This record gives sequence, structure tokens and C-alpha cells, in this order.
Amino acid sequence: MTGRKKRTTIVKAFVANYLIFALSAGAVHAADLPSPPAAPPSPVPETAPSWYVRLGAFGVLNQSWSSLFAQQVVGVVVPGIGFVPVSGFGPQVSLVGRGATFSSVISASFRAGYFFTPNWSLEVSTGVPLWQNIKITGFSATPPFSGTSLGKLLPGDVPITAVYHFTQLGALQPYLGGGIVPSFELGFQDGFNTGGSFGPTVGLVAQAGSDYMFNRNWGLFLDVKKLFVWSTGKSTGFDVGPPIGTIPGAATIKTTFQPWSFSTGVTYRF
Repeated sequence: MTGRKKRTTIVKAFVANYLIFALSAGAVHAADLPSPPAAPPSPVPETAPSWYVRLGAFGVLNQSWSSLFAQQVVGVVVPGIGFVPVSGFGPQVSLVGRGATFSSVISASFRAGYFFTPNWSLEVSTGVPLWQNIKITGFSATPPFSGTSLGKLLPGDVPITAVYHFTQLGALQPYLGGGIVPSFELGFQDGFNTGGSFGPTVGLVAQAGSDYMFNRNWGLFLDVKKLFVWSTGKSTGFDVGPPIGTIPGAATIKTTFQPWSFSTGVTYRF
């Protein structure tokens, strides 16, 4: 009986010593293993471009309505020649049944914008100015006859718009905008009316279009604007042609411009 207890005690001691040895060896082995590599730092999100520019071509389809006012022309009757106009006289009166048209243009466009948020931007547009021919319309038995050029205007229009960009469609990014359009005269060439000038004014503009971005920087754009501008022009003389030439006379043209502007080209964001 005593021998059996002794053998049991010896076995228990052996098992205990073995477990202690195994645990110690495992701990030493674990200490010798290299530490796992540290996780790489999270990538810093790439900042979206804040500025953009657009270069391209634009065409203006003019839609306008004009009211004309002028002094009555007075003159003298010269025997053998007839009526010879001398000058305008009295207050300006409305030329009933008469109006004017402004020619459409195609030119190069440039615009720049800044993103205040990923969706909202402020944009300024302009283009290479071209001369617009102003022709009188409506029947008259006396000059100027229908189709006569009253003069040529070199306008400067600078639409300034707040634009909301829809970014949920990936590369296709439509936008809507609206704002103001300061308008002013850069130059005037005499026609039947001489000494002409147009005063500066500020109109309204509505805008719609879309960018298609090939990557974060480059893309294409298509843009449509509708302008609403009210303008007044004045002149100080009438060119009645040779041999008389220009005679003094006041005239006024009041025009409501509602042109469509279409443009397309390249977008670059940075």
C-alpha cells in the first residue's frame, strides 16, 4: 500500500515538472518570435480641387426687342434739288412700327470658378468680344429704310453665377446656376446713327450644363445660359449720305435682350 502511494506521488511530481518545463519553453519560444509588423498608417484623403477653368467656343443666338425714338428731321426745299435735311428738331418721338435687330455671334469663351464646398462654386464667364450689327426693321417711306445699319456695337458681358454641382453620378456632373450679368459698351461704330453710346447696365442670367470628368483634373463641359439684359443707347447725329453727310439729331434705342448662349470645351480643375 505504501509502495503504491509512493509511485503515485512520483508520477504526479513528474507530470507537474513536465508541465512547468513545457510552459517555460513555450514562453521562451514566444519571446523569441518577431513582433508582428505595425499596421500601415491610413492614407490621407486626397483633397478635391478648389479652382477650375473652362476654355472653349460659344455661340450667342440673339433674341431682342427694341423701341426707337428720334427727333423729327427738318430741312429746306432747294429749287431743282428738293428737300434737303438740316437737323433734328424738337423732342424725341416714338418711331411706331419700327424696331431693331442685333446680329448673332460665335466666338471663344473663357470662364473661371472656385469651389466653396464640394457642391457649390462661384463662376465668372467672359469671351472674346465681337461686333454686333444693329439693323432697323419695319417699313418707312423715308430713311432709314428697313435693313439699314444703325451702327455696330462691341459689347462686354460678364456673367457672374452661383453654381450647384450634382456629384452623385460619378464622372457625369450636371449643374444649375443663376446670377447677374454686368453689361457695358467696349466700342461703337457709326452707321445711320452717329456719335452713339450705350450705358452700362446689370441684368440677370440663368445657367444649366454638365461636366464629364475623365479624372480629378480633366474633363469636358457643355453649358447653356439665358440672359435678361435691359439696355439704352443714344446717338447725336444722322448720316443721311452724300453729298450732305451727317446732320445733328438725337435718337434713342431701348432694347430688351434675351439671348441664348451655348458653349462647349475643356474643363481643368486644380
